[in-house]
Amino acid sequence: MKKRELRRIFASFIAASTILAACGANEEAPKKENKQEEAQPSEDQKAEKEEQVKEYSVNNQLEAYNTYTSELGKVKEGQKADWNAVEEAYKKQMQEAVNQLNGEFAQSIEAAIEGGKTGQIDEIVALQLTDKLTQSYFYQKQKSLQKEIVADLEKGDKETAKAKFEEIKKLSTEIFIPTAEKRDNYYQLTGEDSIAENINNGLTVQEEALTQDKKDDFNVYIQLTDKSIYKIFYLAANGYAEKMDEAGQAGEEEKLKIMQAEAYGFFQAIKDSLSGGDEDASKQLNTLFALDNDPKAIKAAEVKSLFNKAIKGKIFSYHEKAPAALKENKEIDAKISALEGNMFTNMIEIQIKDQLGEQKAKELSANAEKWFQQISENKVDEAKATSEAILADLNQIK
Repeated sequence: MKKRELRRIFASFIAASTILAACGANEEAPKKENKQEEAQPSEDQKAEKEEQVKEYSVNNQLEAYNTYTSELGKVKEGQKADWNAVEEAYKKQMQEAVNQLNGEFAQSIEAAIEGGKTGQIDEIVALQLTDKLTQSYFYQKQKSLQKEIVADLEKGDKETAKAKFEEIKKLSTEIFIPTAEKRDNYYQLTGEDSIAENINNGLTVQEEALTQDKKDDFNVYIQLTDKSIYKIFYLAANGYAEKMDEAGQAGEEEKLKIMQAEAYGFFQAIKDSLSGGDEDASKQLNTLFALDNDPKAIKAAEVKSLFNKAIKGKIFSYHEKAPAALKENKEIDAKISALEGNMFTNMIEIQIKDQLGEQKAKELSANAEKWFQQISENKVDEAKATSEAILADLNQIK
């Protein structure tokens, strides 16, 4: 990546050791040439492409990621990072895969690596950006694999579906569950509230459905796994906002820079999804987490409230979508929307308990479960009454 492109993506920040500014959300991935003008690939080129597909497998992408975390560990211990190793691992084992899935992620990761390599970005900040942006990419990769599995099952290609599900399990074991355990520890989530446990439960019921050829059940259960993983990124961004607020008040400037990079990287996984809820709240979160924002301006209470608004917007939309799907005789779509709405309700369970109390939180959870059952059984009138009770409670969350 050329220096002018780096500056275009990451504009310089206030102090020399701080992060560089945010990647432009409106930038597009480079466009491919007109296929009609391309020559037909030779046998050697086909073989090279097949080898490239192997290189960009989830296993190999995880190998590249492990290179990043290894170098991050060195820097935390006061050593220098081997940026050539980081760049080589990314280019050889990840670059094309990231580009194909999300060009903005690709540009951001490349800019972070280039900034660390050239010294334009503090090493630990650059590595945290690379690490957390890659984790956000892996979340999007998981979502993409889930969709591909559903398509494979529709075609009757169960073996390919199984192979892709193994990749999701691999990502969960090596990336999502360890990160979930950190959020569990930070927020003291145990038992049925544990995010790590919920991810494992989602994977278990998905695998059972896959084994038993129950593709509709598999499609519904995606929400258990996906939204449990989503919760990691929401709570990570929210948690770093809390830490930045504390660090800002304590005048710990160096910590602020690093935590801002981590918060920004985690937030990228979910920022587009959140815009489908309360759009104004989502835009403000995007502004606050942007790398060109002064991290001292981030206040935990504001971030928490904005997340509540954005996620409540998502919940309300699914309470509209589920009964609408039933009216169109799309029972599976209705169940998916109902479960998705419930998973977003679970997303802000901590806030529900804090603001409404443990007992009301239990009642709301029981109503959510009842609503899903009513939608599943096509009991439209009963579901409507239960939905109204749920939304009335949620309206009290600020």
